[in-house]
Amino acid sequence: MKTVITYGTFDLLHTGHMNLLRRARKLGDRLIVGVTTDSYDQSRGKLNVMESLEERMENVRKTGLADLIIKEELEGQKIHDIRKYGADVFVIGSDWSGKFDYLREYCEVVYLERTKGVSSTDLRSARNPIVYMGIAGHGRIAGRFLRESKYVSNIEITAVFGRNKERVRRFAESHALLEYDTEYEQFLDRVHAVYIAVPHHLHYEMARRALLRGKHVLCEKPLALARDEAEELFRIAAEKGVVLLEALKTAFCPAFQQLTSLAGSGVIGSIKAVDATFTKLIEDETAREYDPMQAGGAWTELG
Repeated sequence: MKTVITYGTFDLLHTGHMNLLRRARKLGDRLIVGVTTDSYDQSRGKLNVMESLEERMENVRKTGLADLIIKEELEGQKIHDIRKYGADVFVIGSDWSGKFDYLREYCEVVYLERTKGVSSTDLRSARNPIVYMGIAGHGRIAGRFLRESKYVSNIEITAVFGRNKERVRRFAESHALLEYDTEYEQFLDRVHAVYIAVPHHLHYEMARRALLRGKHVLCEKPLALARDEAEELFRIAAEKGVVLLEALKTAFCPAFQQLTSLAGSGVIGSIKAVDATFTKLIEDETAREYDPMQAGGAWTELG
């Protein structure tokens, strides 16, 4: 008996999924389908999956094409599953071409051409329209943010703002952005949301101007340099019905969320004190982090 195994999220099951499963089925006598768990999708940056694991597994079952449906829970599981179930052929879509060649040591690897013109991303976008986002700033952090944004569904970075025309032009070209501006109001006209990654002393004013224009704002820390400024920004956001968020990614990391959940549960007892250290070594004393005119200093930089 020839066993074929394939994997996927199978969110919003569509024609493309069905075509892949049918073609995979024809390659052997038995088809095993691995469906990714919610936690695994989150760990690999696949966000905005709309259906639950149970719904996705049930939809695959209803196709009648799978002899066995399993859960894919962690990186590296494929080798274990191929050995466990004696799989002879591993099948995956052609957009992953070359990614799973390492499995050839264990079985045949086949990349099937994807069905053109349909995808789960397109279907999710129809339900949740794409948010066009602009980046204010073109430094190191802005570049990292742009690269990571490609893992987030329904977000498309389309423009960048900067005061230096030549530098902002180079940034736009290097990241294949369609538009760049040196005029902030013109930049705001192009987008639904703004990621602010400029020096600290500019955060408040740029966030304020964006909020007043009805734009969602994700702002690097610190959001503002004074309590009344921060309160004003949140008040404007509430009045305009838009999102205002400080870009502290640690709060959204699964490990940190697990840590705070354990602490709150009381399982380790009653917490009396927390001692933490966060150090950043910068040898160049002319850097922005040391400049008081740009709100430099350990507290505003790291606090």
